[in-house]
Amino acid sequence: MKEEAQWVSEYARTASAGYHGDEVHIRNIRNFSYRTRDDSIPSYYDARYSLDSVRSVDLVVSRWTHESIAHVFVSFGFDDGRYLSISIETRRKQGQRYSTWKGLFRNYRLIYVVADERDLIGVRTDVRRERVTLYRADVPVETVRALFADYLRRVNELNGRPEYYHTLVNNCTTNILRHARTVAPHLRYSWKVLLSGHADEYSYALGLLDRSMTFDELKARCLIERHEDSVVDPDFSAAIRRAR
Repeated sequence: MKEEAQWVSEYARTASAGYHGDEVHIRNIRNFSYRTRDDSIPSYYDARYSLDSVRSVDLVVSRWTHESIAHVFVSFGFDDGRYLSISIETRRKQGQRYSTWKGLFRNYRLIYVVADERDLIGVRTDVRRERVTLYRADVPVETVRALFADYLRRVNELNGRPEYYHTLVNNCTTNILRHARTVAPHLRYSWKVLLSGHADEYSYALGLLDRSMTFDELKARCLIERHEDSVVDPDFSAAIRRAR
């Protein structure tokens, strides 16, 4: 408990993954409920997933100010309708606030938040009222499963050997690119990775998203629209996809 107490509530616990054959047991999946931006009810759960049941991966891009500024993360879908999001963030201590400039130095630990979509996406769409787009990646299922396994490998790796976040070279989008390159080595670094709000445009240009329409059309179609009276309930993952 002493270790947990030094961290901001949302980062008090880290997830871990243990394997039993083709099944993975993930502990400490975060599922906070948010009353306001700064008032949340902590909750975690453990769950088992068959690696063969991984079916899809979505790219989540959440903007709150300028279109070039966003937080980017991924969400994996399973045969049984469950979704699991993994977001790469700064693990801040009590009293710390995020600063781009402070992120250039060794001020924040890097954390992979493994969470329910009701937590990671719901707080952005329904509480913070950010502009969240949800893109289904157009990649083979074998690639999706390899990507999922690589994310979990990194989760366990950071538990044993913590790293510091860096605004330019060890952040959410640079780590996403590293994971992508483990399954698609031809991918290359771009300035659009540094300006995270262009991550979806870059993914589109690489052919990783639906190319049956223009990027602007796809972006508009993939925007999650939630009414003021919407509720983040057990049907949340299905609801944000039906709306699209």
